[in-house]
Amino acid sequence: MNESESTIKTDQVPRPTYAPIAMAMGTAMTVWGLMAPSLNIHAMWYMSIAGAGLSTWAIKSWIGEIVQQWEANR
Repeated sequence: MNESESTIKTDQVPRPTYAPIAMAMGTAMTVWGLMAPSLNIHAMWYMSIAGAGLSTWAIKSWIGEIVQQWEANR
């Protein structure tokens, strides 16, 4: 291998995760919980809390995966 070949970096595709799906589900759960009072469903406030928690976990996980990929490529 010569010097020019060793300096070329190839882009690696990050491994698939469930974070985007969890983010979408958390967003949907939050919206369902916010819509519940307008539909006269009074016990759905916990859906918004669970959705916000799921969205928070998903975005933290997703960003963590991206950071790990960047650090591995340094």
